[in-house]
Amino acid sequence: MNKKPTVELEAQRAVLLRQVRQAGPLVEGSIAMVARKCGSPSCPCAQGVVKHQAMILCKKVNGRSVATYVPKELWSQVRAWNREHKKIKRVLKELSAIGEQLIRNHVGDRRRAVQPQLRLMDDETTGKG
Repeated sequence: MNKKPTVELEAQRAVLLRQVRQAGPLVEGSIAMVARKCGSPSCPCAQGVVKHQAMILCKKVNGRSVATYVPKELWSQVRAWNREHKKIKRVLKELSAIGEQLIRNHVGDRRRAVQPQLRLMDDETTGKG
């Protein structure tokens, strides 16, 4: 990350925090479309001719992959929730990077704030001021 002034970083952070506050519903995981049999013996999928599409949401829980079946009525909603999760995840990563840069800037900002005071004190003691 480029070294940016603290004021600029704080403005960026405010914008990103606003995005987090405005976030809608979200869901973590990867969406996968799979071919399945419906279970009806009279359906062509039972003979292996055509299979039905199903959506699953996959994620890791305690180091293991877990899949959740998504009903067809929720496909578009779940896709939108998943996009929102990915967006917020990127925003949180940016917020973290800004936080790190603010920490790095802190020492330099303090030194710059103290140096003019030290110069004033030096000027007063040497009679230059």
